[in-house]
Amino acid sequence: MTRRRAGSTLHRRLVGGLVGLSLLIASLAAVGVWLSDVYIEDAAVRDLMERELAFMVGPHAPDAASRAHDTLRFFNGDEAPAELRRYRPGYYEDLHFDGRSFNLLVRETGPAAYAYLLYDITFVETRENALFGAGLAALALVGVLSFFASRWLAQRALAPLDQLVGQLGALDPERRGERIALAVDDSELAVIVDALNRYMQELDALVERERAFAAAASHELRTPIAVIQGAAETLALQGEQPALKRIERAVRMARHELDALLTLSRLRDTQIFEELSLERWLRELAEPYIESSPQVRVSWDMPEAVRIAAPAGAIAAIFTNLLRNALRASRGGTVTVRLRADHFAVEDDGPGIAPAALPRVFEPGFSAHDGGTGMGLYIAQTLAQRFGWTLTVENREGGGVRGTLRFAPRA
Repeated sequence: MTRRRAGSTLHRRLVGGLVGLSLLIASLAAVGVWLSDVYIEDAAVRDLMERELAFMVGPHAPDAASRAHDTLRFFNGDEAPAELRRYRPGYYEDLHFDGRSFNLLVRETGPAAYAYLLYDITFVETRENALFGAGLAALALVGVLSFFASRWLAQRALAPLDQLVGQLGALDPERRGERIALAVDDSELAVIVDALNRYMQELDALVERERAFAAAASHELRTPIAVIQGAAETLALQGEQPALKRIERAVRMARHELDALLTLSRLRDTQIFEELSLERWLRELAEPYIESSPQVRVSWDMPEAVRIAAPAGAIAAIFTNLLRNALRASRGGTVTVRLRADHFAVEDDGPGIAPAALPRVFEPGFSAHDGGTGMGLYIAQTLAQRFGWTLTVENREGGGVRGTLRFAPRA
């Protein structure tokens, strides 16, 4: 499983948030400066034009030669060009004449008499465009600087968390006594580390108790099983009896299932893989259950011989769990065992599993049928995962349930 550093997601989010916040603040500041500049300039230009026009039409108005100016252009009455005479008294912005931009102030000086004052704002627009470009450049600079500053801050802020995640990712469930220790002082994470270390300590104690129980169970159960097997072999020498064969078969299956169950408490122990002829092994496993359910017919669909290297006990535990459930559900019907090169399946023609209960069939303690312990499919699923196999249980379209175990190729 690929381990991801905390920074791989949280680091990017933190950097993105800081950069976005920096750009937002810079943008708001730029907009504020822009609006202030436009408002001040507009107010200043209009005030200037009001005063200039009042002077131009006043009693001390200069002559026409003195009124000529590149920035201010004054026209009185019919002197104004035709495109200006269509404007009524008022103030107009951003008018375009002769390829330049002007503001226009029109004032009524008498009956049907008007004065016109044009103010050339081309240089103002040029300066505003330059200011706009400078603002964009400043935003880009803020973005670059905030990106590198945010990366540095995020790296420093998340260093303890990265260290914690790295230690958590390096934990080995098979090594007892491991604890987490931070090399940096972080009071918030220290609380988490203390809680994790206490949990790991309790988990170590629990695992040791479970392993001790597994070892004791292995020793205590193997001895009576060996005694039973020895007694059965001794009786078999005195004469072949069907009951003795059943005892020998039950002892052999008990040993396999005991080995399979013990693997659940030993994650890394080397398992014994046997070359199994599945068409023969599955029939042998099914024989005692078929004998105890004479009302159910078992159909075998095995078109070819299949050999697989696997722990015999794991195959036995999974298959017998599926078979027992199918026999219990059929109630006088038919159970079909299908064997292919990469899987085997057990199908019944019973009522099936309620859709609401189907997702829970592998939960420990959950049973879809009365009288079940709810541990069979849980153990089967755990064993399948232990060896990289895939165990599924699903309702069939025509009714009943299909349990399938798909094998994973060994490396």
